[in-house]
Amino acid sequence: MKFRKYNPKDKQALVDILLSNCPKYFIESDQSDLIDFLDNYADDNYLVVEAQDQIIGCGGHYTKGNIHGIAWVMFRHGSLGYRQLLPTVDAFYREIDSRIRAEGNLYDIHISTTQLMEKLFNRYGFKTVSVIKNGFGLGLHQYDMVKSFTR
Repeated sequence: MKFRKYNPKDKQALVDILLSNCPKYFIESDQSDLIDFLDNYADDNYLVVEAQDQIIGCGGHYTKGNIHGIAWVMFRHGSLGYRQLLPTVDAFYREIDSRIRAEGNLYDIHISTTQLMEKLFNRYGFKTVSVIKNGFGLGLHQYDMVKSFTR
């Protein structure tokens, strides 16, 4: 498994990953938001995850003002066996976290996710600060979460 910088030629693979997670984690109309992000905002901090020369995941961070954010973290449904999934996701989060720390600005990290991912992000030190029922679509509640670095 390796992590590398996003390249625009990866776009369709990432759209396919999103669609593989519909309707459980995303709604199909999220596709246009993902494409907008990839076309206009993805930079050196947005990564893809490759295993056996195939893209199986993606995600990254950004800095805006005095906050960091995590955006569009997802893995292809069924690409990893149950035993491999959590260690891979943990390794990927550690990569993002280490890149944020390397920037030297230990601002709070924000993420908006769903109720399905809240416990995973709790594992990394995130705390839920607000919930918007159906904020990401019917049955997909928006959980806004924050992690503060200990200095």
